[in-house]
Amino acid sequence: MNLFWTYVLMSIATYLSRRLFLRLPDHLLSPRLKNGLMFIPVGIFAGLIFPSLFVQGEHIVFQPVPFVASLVCLAVMALSKNVFLSFGVSLGLVVLDSLGFLPWQ
Repeated sequence: MNLFWTYVLMSIATYLSRRLFLRLPDHLLSPRLKNGLMFIPVGIFAGLIFPSLFVQGEHIVFQPVPFVASLVCLAVMALSKNVFLSFGVSLGLVVLDSLGFLPWQ
């Protein structure tokens, strides 16, 4: 039961901290801070993606298929500004590779 209340209290603390930060008036945040906050999602995305590209077990490895799919995803996203299209194309590359249709192995 203690674990349940820990989850409830931490959920409330997380919600309140985020909600209070979003309610801050704009004049309290400098343009430099606003610009820095815009890069938080990019940092989180990189922190989630890079280990899957370059780490396997405890060793650093290079896996060409996920790396090329990530580059294609970034290129399609930069050109089309469509997140779903870019993820779909890169996922399609990974699926085609797993089926043996792509030349690199």
